[in-house]
Amino acid sequence: MGISVGNLVTIGKLQCYFCGGKTGVFHSVHAYGIYGGMGKRVHYHPECLEMAETYPEYYGHQMVDKALHIHELRERNEKNTNNNITENIRNKVEKLQQYNYERMMPRKK
Repeated sequence: MGISVGNLVTIGKLQCYFCGGKTGVFHSVHAYGIYGGMGKRVHYHPECLEMAETYPEYYGHQMVDKALHIHELRERNEKNTNNNITENIRNKVEKLQQYNYERMMPRKK
């Protein structure tokens, strides 16, 4: 399948949705809805995605629709991830403060 590093996949048997290229650095998002089944990923080159968004007249309506869908998914994923990170850090800080306060209290005999 290729070498996977987080969300990036490099040089493998994957194929870019827009250009059909099988080499280079791929980004991916989960495909669901009318464009794919659950659990399946759509791989693309960031440059190809940008070209489809910048020059929609050179691509078919289905590819432009897919580019917009990928853009929406990326924004939603980033927003959800950032919200979860903030909340997780807040919870950890509260726990640490609570434990630190409990440690400072005199022990019961």
